[in-house]
Amino acid sequence: MQDNSNDILYRLSRFAFISSIIGVCTIGICPAFGVIGIVVPAVINAKMKDCPAEIKELGKKSAVAGVIALFMFVIDIIIAVIVIK
Repeated sequence: MQDNSNDILYRLSRFAFISSIIGVCTIGICPAFGVIGIVVPAVINAKMKDCPAEIKELGKKSAVAGVIALFMFVIDIIIAVIVIK
């Protein structure tokens, strides 16, 4: 494994992964974390067709975690509506 500390794509992918994991850990309270986890890999894949495998792998993981975080946000809204009524 090479040193990726200065590679901007790796750092963005890592940021998206961490943000989406934070979104899952907070049980979807803040949907922005999930959106970051979905949008960053989508933009990287749209702009760069031949990015390294490690960046693609982080992108897939962060997209899945981002979708889970957004799903949990919807569940939170449904629970809040049920509890308020």
